[in-house]
Amino acid sequence: MGFRLVMATSPPSILDPVTGTSTPLPGAPGGDRVNDVLRVGKATVVLSAARCGSSCLEPSEVLAYGDPKNPPWKLGKARSAAPSADETGVWLIRDDGNDLCRLQFVSLLGTERDRGHPASCTTAVRQEVPQGLLITVNTGTATAEDVLIDPVTGRAVHQYPRILAITKDRMLLAELTKFSVLDLRNNQRIPVERPVSNGSPGLVIPSRDGYKVAVVFGDPAWQGTSTQTADVWVLALDSLTWTHAPSMPIVAPIKQVAVEWTEDNDLVLVTDVVAAWRLDRPQWSIVRPPLPSERNGRVVSVAQS
Repeated sequence: MGFRLVMATSPPSILDPVTGTSTPLPGAPGGDRVNDVLRVGKATVVLSAARCGSSCLEPSEVLAYGDPKNPPWKLGKARSAAPSADETGVWLIRDDGNDLCRLQFVSLLGTERDRGHPASCTTAVRQEVPQGLLITVNTGTATAEDVLIDPVTGRAVHQYPRILAITKDRMLLAELTKFSVLDLRNNQRIPVERPVSNGSPGLVIPSRDGYKVAVVFGDPAWQGTSTQTADVWVLALDSLTWTHAPSMPIVAPIKQVAVEWTEDNDLVLVTDVVAAWRLDRPQWSIVRPPLPSERNGRVVSVAQS
């Protein structure tokens, strides 16, 4: 396995799956914090928030790592962060005082493009592509909705109740009983059958080349029991065909299942093991390093140095 995994542990850490060695990221805040990680090109961005109550978090410290072995660039604080389309920076939702927030672009070296634009503090930024910036408005509420906007003007380009994932050319949408894929080049929308009747799509991670999407269907009550399962499928966005990952579904706590794509286009699955799989192979390559129990369902794959 020629990759390492940056994990949203407390403090954030980097794991070598082969040796089982786990090392805290340099410069990351310690203590009882809630951490998250996201990939921006070949860089890793860490969001680290202090607790302000049982269900309350302060805005996150945002740290950019070109190499997880080296100290990060500090990008300030934000409520939400998303990779830019050119992979040189992040879009942030920042506090602006008096319960107001703003949307701002900041490079991975910490340079602010400008002051940004007013934005709702309940907006979450998710991913920028050439056609716009994907956001969720009213995040965490029953009225949450996903919108692709022009980040300069704020104009809505596309709006749907649930956009599962976006790539340079396509969006994967959740319909009432099916999925659909919207081609952003011609606005053609094609229905796609769900590969399973049970379970809801949780993690949805596009491949780095943008041609595939890995979807993890989580079932909290498998066959009417208290057993939680995860079922991994991969959708080819050009042919709209599904590939079922080997040995699925698996028994695992849904909130601790993570998936990620490597630079070599392997799909990585983290449960109580670390497994890697290529679609042209019949089975996973599995290692069993010691894994921290306190982690969320996001990891970032970085190349071995």
